[in-house]
Amino acid sequence: MWPRWVRALATIWVSIDSSKRGKFDLAWTLTILLFGPLLLPFYIASRPFMKGEKEINCYFWRFLKACQDLFVLILSLASSAVFVENITTPKSRELAEVKRAEIKAGSILGIIAMFLIIGLEKFSFDFIKDYIEKKFFS
Repeated sequence: MWPRWVRALATIWVSIDSSKRGKFDLAWTLTILLFGPLLLPFYIASRPFMKGEKEINCYFWRFLKACQDLFVLILSLASSAVFVENITTPKSRELAEVKRAEIKAGSILGIIAMFLIIGLEKFSFDFIKDYIEKKFFS
């Protein structure tokens, strides 16, 4: 179950995005409102292009790219929440000072590792996509 604020933000974004693309799409707005943000990749893959937007002709690649972006967003939000919680942990009598320092250092290293992994994942996705398109669809 998605929190209401996440569902509301996704619904507002879909309504604004569909309006910018020429026509307000009530069907997609209600779909995201009722079923949640996990259906956002389907909307992103099926929405019309704006002028000047780079077109990806294959629905499959557009869907995979949208899934990748949603995954990165969720991973970033989750890791940021854990990072903030670990850094701002109040001084607990149960934890030694050294243990709190270890938690904070591990949190900082975790954020750095997460950014490296996301960058590698985005680079490898684009590389594999380009390779497959050149090899099989050229």
